[in-house]
Amino acid sequence: MDGRPLRRPLPDPARAALAALLGERTVSHPDAALREAGWTGADGRLRADHGLLLVGDIGGTKMLSALCDLGGTVLQTMREPTTREGAPALVAQVVAQRDALLARTGRQAEAIVAAGLGLPASIEPGTGRIHRGPNIPGLEEGDIGADLGRALGVPLALENDANMAALGEAWAGEGRGRDVVVHIAIGTGIGMGIVVDGRLLRGATGAAGEIAFLPLGADPEDPATHVSGPLEHCISSEALMRLYRASGGQGASLRDAFAAPEAALDAVLDRLGTLVARGIQSVAAILDPGAIILGGSLGARPEVLAAVEAALARGMARPPRCAISPLGDRAALVGAARAARRALASALE
Repeated sequence: MDGRPLRRPLPDPARAALAALLGERTVSHPDAALREAGWTGADGRLRADHGLLLVGDIGGTKMLSALCDLGGTVLQTMREPTTREGAPALVAQVVAQRDALLARTGRQAEAIVAAGLGLPASIEPGTGRIHRGPNIPGLEEGDIGADLGRALGVPLALENDANMAALGEAWAGEGRGRDVVVHIAIGTGIGMGIVVDGRLLRGATGAAGEIAFLPLGADPEDPATHVSGPLEHCISSEALMRLYRASGGQGASLRDAFAAPEAALDAVLDRLGTLVARGIQSVAAILDPGAIILGGSLGARPEVLAAVEAALARGMARPPRCAISPLGDRAALVGAARAARRALASALE
């Protein structure tokens, strides 16, 4: 998934120094070649404005893309529904969003030095191949990572979307300065990313953090739960909407339910809070994180946080601290910027 690493070649020592800066490693002495090329200032620090990073948070229903500077600051964003027409159409959509973002900023494609994209799927660390990606039709067919790399022509980091959000929180959000960062996104489904000492915990097949597959809420031996996972089977937005309706809810959507609370919403919050808390208890028993960060369209709601905290208090003597993501829906974009920087660093080494 590596494309062209630089617009202008650099001497080997300068390449090594730039790789270290991009990878957030210490460089003992400023490199004159990097300063002359514009990568660093007189103080030897990386200049955030020297290049652009193309980043994206590709979900089952919407795609949020952005251009960031090298420091992870989001400069321009666009959002549109995710195509349902298969992997080739998805690649074309990413390229079209890139071109639209460049047009808005008046920049050329050569300004983009790396890219980072989050997908709702597990990605094998060794091969980059997709599996467990049921929310986007055709995502697992072919090799979308290689196709995206060729289409974009720059070093590319492809990660699970929840992993990207965890990276963002560890770098610039609620998890900054913490050894173990856990980000749980609750929305259409549920996903989790884990960062330990600044590095993603991916697992052997890239499925570490797939909290949806904890044997909670539904029978794990029921084949109906094998695609999305037992926990997600019970607390996906679709499942919660069914519960809301069965409890007498009158709103047309969960958004409506929260906008005009009624008794039926209490049943939704009770199930969601209880099952998410049980998932957090399982996670805490293994990872002992300093904080659990909640995000996503449902996870970012104060009512959901309160329901989770109440359930944790009932089930644990010392529950972990929980907080809503301060980065909101930009957490995955910021994490994608960090991953893109590291992809560029790897291409230089």
